[in-house]
Amino acid sequence: MSRGVVLWPDDPTSARIEDLWRSLEAAGIPSLANHSHRLHRPHLSLVVADGLSPRGALDALEAMSRPTPTLLVNSIGVFAGGVLFLACVPTLELLEAHAAVYDAVAPLARNPWSYYSPGVWTPHMTIAYGLNEDQIARALALVWSYLPMEGHWTTRGVEDSDTGERWLSPASAPP
Repeated sequence: MSRGVVLWPDDPTSARIEDLWRSLEAAGIPSLANHSHRLHRPHLSLVVADGLSPRGALDALEAMSRPTPTLLVNSIGVFAGGVLFLACVPTLELLEAHAAVYDAVAPLARNPWSYYSPGVWTPHMTIAYGLNEDQIARALALVWSYLPMEGHWTTRGVEDSDTGERWLSPASAPP
C-alpha cells in the first residue's frame, strides 16, 4: 500500500483535468478516469511512501504555515513505463512548500519513495499509466489542447493510492 501527502487543485482546474481524462478515454486511450478503483482525483503528490499514518502526516501539515502555491501547467511529460503527466511549473514557491512538507512528513513515513525527495522531485499530475508508444503519440495532441492551465492548490491531505481513500487537512475545503 502506498500513501501520499498531496495537494488537490481548485474545482475549475480539477474539472478541466477530469474532462481531459474523459477525452482521452473517448479517444480509446486509458486515463485515470477508469484506472484501478476509479476514485482518482487530480492531485500533486509531495511525499509518497509505502506506509504513512494519515493522522501523523495531517498533524505535521497543520503545524506548518499555509501558503497556497500557484498551480501552473504548460507542458506534458512521460515517465518510463508509459506514464503520461501534466508537468507543473516548479516555481520557487512550490519547491519551498514541497521541501517543507517533505521535511516534516518523511521522518514519519515507512520507506519514503526517493523520487519525491527535494532536489529529485518532478512536480506532476499523472493523467495515464502504462501507455504504449502509439497511445502516447495520440494522447499528446489531445493533452496539448488543454494547455496552459493556471489555478491554485486549495486542499491538502493524505491519499491512499490503492483504495482512493482521502484524509483532508482540517484547514482545507473538500476536494
